[in-house]
Amino acid sequence: MTSQDSMYQAKPEDKPTNSEASSTTNLSAGGASGASAKENEMEPTGSIVSSNNQGAFMGFLKQLMTFTGDLSSMTCPSFLINGISLLEYSVHWCDFPGALSAIAKETDPAERMKRVSAWFVSTLYGSYYERVATKNTGEKKPFNPILGEQFLAKWENEEIGETTIVCEQVSHHPPVSALYLENEKLGIYGSGHFCQQSKFKGTTLKVAQEGRFTLRFKDSDEVYCFTLPELNICSVLTGKPFLEMRGQTWIRSNKGYTAQFEWHTKPWLHGEYHKFDGSIYKESSDAASSSTGLSVSSFFTLGSSAPTVQKDILYKMSGKWMEKSTVTNVKTGEEEVFFEVDPKKKEDMIVRPLSEQSDIESRKVWHKVAEAISKGEYDVATKEKTAIEEHQRALRRERNEKGIEWVPKLFTYIKDDIEHADVKDCYKYLYRLQPTVTVGSWVYKNSPHFTDSTKSAGSTAAASISESTNSGSFKSLQ
Repeated sequence: MTSQDSMYQAKPEDKPTNSEASSTTNLSAGGASGASAKENEMEPTGSIVSSNNQGAFMGFLKQLMTFTGDLSSMTCPSFLINGISLLEYSVHWCDFPGALSAIAKETDPAERMKRVSAWFVSTLYGSYYERVATKNTGEKKPFNPILGEQFLAKWENEEIGETTIVCEQVSHHPPVSALYLENEKLGIYGSGHFCQQSKFKGTTLKVAQEGRFTLRFKDSDEVYCFTLPELNICSVLTGKPFLEMRGQTWIRSNKGYTAQFEWHTKPWLHGEYHKFDGSIYKESSDAASSSTGLSVSSFFTLGSSAPTVQKDILYKMSGKWMEKSTVTNVKTGEEEVFFEVDPKKKEDMIVRPLSEQSDIESRKVWHKVAEAISKGEYDVATKEKTAIEEHQRALRRERNEKGIEWVPKLFTYIKDDIEHADVKDCYKYLYRLQPTVTVGSWVYKNSPHFTDSTKSAGSTAAASISESTNSGSFKSLQ
């Protein structure tokens, strides 16, 4: 089997030299050896703070360093905001359709786990690196989505058809974003949610991501369950912030296969940014049966012990998640490209023009603020942003006074131990490893999984958007 057949591969826009290319293979687990002469090249050189805003920036830093609790509730100056809603960041799950297509073509559970894992790595470039890489300036803060905010988009590809994503802000305190993606032609769909909790420690913002993502197939009972990575936002004090991934992430299938990723931050003195390694393994049948034999309460309890299991490691991965990585077959020693980023391989995202969007869609909600930010009119941006926030507070007071409980339009929450039987065992397994995975899922109301469970005919995400937003057919977008 060739590397083109077995993995999704794309060549980068700027081809590395031989020495640079070789540094992406056979990487050490710690990510510290073989330091490159260009080990700091991943840091942005441009500041996000102009000379006119230095005073305000210093005041913000003083507030930041003394702030207690989750920083999402802290007011951020408009010149530090990028003009994009955090809800829109979910679109990066759909950046590289070729990686999704590779999953659909595979039927062997072990090989499919490898391709699912490569697809997950494909989502990281846009999520955590592209904004800094393309502008060579620091990472700015996105808008905090308002309650009930929606973002709807699609991608068209001749080979694999249409991929659609639906997002909704399902909670404001704490801030929880839900997403659903679907490709009807490939028979792939998935739901997820995330909640970012951030605190300032030392000189770095530490971001913990609570939540999960579940990938399903219309022609198979296979399910893949994902945890989310933790993040560091570095160089905040210099005005050139950028993201690093840290900690571990797991993907677990209901066929007993697990992918484990270790994200390495750059060592203090020497080393490189954005390196990772990982493995794909299957547990023995005895271990698998023992892990699913425990009670729900014992798994969803912090500190509950995990049984000792025998792991059969099938593949090992290593490389840079924002550039190139390789995967090695442990049994044969064969090495191939795992995933290689090529921005030119990203499909163009299609979003309705503002005139056709509902008032609750992200770009319609924030367009006046974003426009002012793009023009450098930060006083105007602050005024418009404050008006939106005050209106949301007024709506919340009105609901409280009338005793009205707000309910999401597009998503519903399902607890693992009640209805989510097909993912319950996977998430029980993952919760022991990463308790931030949560104990339930926000599920799109028109997903095949949810509608099948209620004996209704499944409908695609694209077909349901007009129903939920009353804005016309989403498929009619040009």
